[in-house]
Amino acid sequence: MMDFSLTEEQQMIRDSARRFLEKECSFELRPQVITSGAFSPAHWRQYADMGWLGLALPEAHGGLGGHAVDMTLLMEEAGRTLLVEPLWAVAVLAAQTLLAINDEVATADLLPALIAGEALPVLAHGEEESRGVLEHVSTNARRNSQGEWVLNGVKSLAVGGNIADRYIVSARTAGGRHDRDGISLFLLPVDCAGLEKTDVRLIDNRWAAHLSLKDVTLPASALLGQAGKAYAALEAGHAHGLLALCAEAIGVMEKALWLTRDYLLIRKQFRTTLSSFQSLQHRMSEMLIELELSRSMLYRALSEFDNGPEARQHALSAAKAHIGRSGLFICGQAIQLHGGIGVTEEYVIGHHFKRMTLIEHAFGSSHHHFEKLADLERKGLRITAAARHNAA
Repeated sequence: MMDFSLTEEQQMIRDSARRFLEKECSFELRPQVITSGAFSPAHWRQYADMGWLGLALPEAHGGLGGHAVDMTLLMEEAGRTLLVEPLWAVAVLAAQTLLAINDEVATADLLPALIAGEALPVLAHGEEESRGVLEHVSTNARRNSQGEWVLNGVKSLAVGGNIADRYIVSARTAGGRHDRDGISLFLLPVDCAGLEKTDVRLIDNRWAAHLSLKDVTLPASALLGQAGKAYAALEAGHAHGLLALCAEAIGVMEKALWLTRDYLLIRKQFRTTLSSFQSLQHRMSEMLIELELSRSMLYRALSEFDNGPEARQHALSAAKAHIGRSGLFICGQAIQLHGGIGVTEEYVIGHHFKRMTLIEHAFGSSHHHFEKLADLERKGLRITAAARHNAA
């Protein structure tokens, strides 16, 4: 029998995160952070002081040496408060990719600076045509006669890219557009010649950046790790990122559910509270069932996370496929049960739906991950009963 109880340290992580985020990053305080590019330097220093930026990173690099479970607890609390700052983009996606690339410069200098809150690296890997396919890289890097790297291409929606002080850019140094071999990672300063950045505000009030690289020339030292061998690092970083997104989605869904329950308990129609109507009780019970199913899929992903790339990918795809659809159902029903107020910008419930919409399409939609599950099944891995039910 699996033990799902938290350790004392994990309970402290969750409780302290909840207290801080509810006090300092509440929905009422979000507008001033959003208008400043969804980033507060004061908050970021506090995240570093509390150890959040290095929560799941080794102690050898200045981190706390925690497990992915610890980061999921933090990201779930971030989802409850709809945190807009790029904690996920920097402390999970970029940090875990840097850790996996195993580059001396990255691990000796950049990771400690990231953990201390002194560096803001952001991974720029996604492209418009990739649609969740990790190995899709059309941006290219070629050596010139002086041995420098020259990069050309476009990167789409690098979350947190508006405030980054450097970019970790993937580019193809060999192979075709969908080959796993031949992908390399480069460290780019934000002010390098030939780099054009366009900041964009997303529908969930986070910020991202489109990057256009036109003959961006970098020294040989800008290459992270071995040339053409970055796929494994990208896979590891995206696995951590996907797991953290699923955990955040649980927080988004759970808070939306309880906000709706509280609304139905006080809102009256025909001189009685809405919570007394049986049809609405049934709908709330359906939302709760979807939440608990999603939580179970997250637990399964955690249980398989250290069991090899294929088993991990299978569990992550099953979790993302289920959580993406369940999250849109729960948050959509929450808006329906609130009525007209649910779609106003000033009220919180609509923002839960917006965040879930972005999570559903990040790193591939539910449909994309059902296709991945089908591919894995053809290779001999079994799809879970829950994933089969959701697909049907």
